[in-house]
Amino acid sequence: MGLRVVLVSGPRRSGKSAVIRAMLDLLWHPKPHYVRLVRCQGNPRAVRETVMSPCDPTLASARRLAYDDDRVMEVIRAAYEQIHRFDRYGSMVIEADADPAVRSAYPFEHRVFVMPIPGHVHEVFRTPQDSAAAMHSVLNDTTAFATEIFGLVKSGGFLDDVETRANGRNRDGDEKADLSATQWRRFVYTPLGEELITRILLQPPYHGLAESDVIIVNQGLGSRNESTRACLLRLDKLIAKVNRICASQVRRFSCDLYAPPDETTRQLLEALAPMCRGGR
Repeated sequence: MGLRVVLVSGPRRSGKSAVIRAMLDLLWHPKPHYVRLVRCQGNPRAVRETVMSPCDPTLASARRLAYDDDRVMEVIRAAYEQIHRFDRYGSMVIEADADPAVRSAYPFEHRVFVMPIPGHVHEVFRTPQDSAAAMHSVLNDTTAFATEIFGLVKSGGFLDDVETRANGRNRDGDEKADLSATQWRRFVYTPLGEELITRILLQPPYHGLAESDVIIVNQGLGSRNESTRACLLRLDKLIAKVNRICASQVRRFSCDLYAPPDETTRQLLEALAPMCRGGR
């Protein structure tokens, strides 16, 4: 496997650095190599990419790397290869804001998602109107992707079949029934269906929730009110569904790693401990 690579991501100012700091102080051995990815809206080559000699004795090395959508895979791979040359079986922790380009750029061994205490359900979940708009966008994007990647043409080809069936007719002009409720349920209870539903239900900064190993609701940030409990209950139901559909083990914890330790903190540290080891 080589280096063990851990991604710690989440919305901006959610406490990602504090979580990494706690993992360094309490768990990580041997010392990991730290990488902070920073999105650059313009030319990332114009941003100074630095390899810092850390004063922090808990780090083996530290880097601040700029990226854009076209270079994110290249940037992560180059950092990996550079570190791997002199630390073949070490570990690498990458901190990044919630960005789909980063999440899909590398097959991370572990993923940690950090979020503040939600003050309202719609901080995390889309409204019904936004979910409907997201569904239309996903369907349009899927058609465009299929056309571009697979060379499907609209005249006399596969897309004509899709369009006529979507309009309730088959190729002979006969009426075609819509998908039944059973067929829709079968689709939803698949990894592809779960991915689609997750993207539709969640606000974009929270899309990384469902694919993470551990979700940390940082009790040190955000404001708790009467809506917080409802939002977290809804989140737990979504996590349970994802775990059931994909046979995964996403776990959510609500705690502050710097508060006096309690049972939840102990369980969180047990879940994070396997991530804080070297590769093999």
